[in-house]
Amino acid sequence: MDFLLYGSAIIAAISLLLIAIFFIIALRNVKKTMSEVSETIARVESKLSGITTKSDQLMERTNKIAADVDGKVQRLESVVQTADHIGKSTENLNRSFQSISQQIAAPEPKHVELMERLTTMTEAASRMYFKFKSEKQKNDRNVHQEMKQLP
Repeated sequence: MDFLLYGSAIIAAISLLLIAIFFIIALRNVKKTMSEVSETIARVESKLSGITTKSDQLMERTNKIAADVDGKVQRLESVVQTADHIGKSTENLNRSFQSISQQIAAPEPKHVELMERLTTMTEAASRMYFKFKSEKQKNDRNVHQEMKQLP
């Protein structure tokens, strides 16, 4: 019976030894896996720092572009307001021209005679001016030709 007792103690000791060996093997595998995970995390961190730097640069450029666009939009707003003011001024001018045209097309009876006299006087003044101008040009040509003929 002692033999069974010693045999079972040896089997138990061998079993504990095998468990310890498998536990050590498992711990080594876990250590190896942990070192691989640590290396992977280090690589990911280095790549993330590059991405972070580039994303910061991209954010700066985006902010500059946004500020530039904002400034241009503000300038464009003033151009649009100016165009609106020009449009309103043009409308006012058109109304004024229409009003003047209507007044000229249908003048008051007391102004009709005056307008006819002024038209006649303007035509006469225009004829006199153009006749004087043509005479002056003829005289200038004659004087110029006489100057050429002098020795």
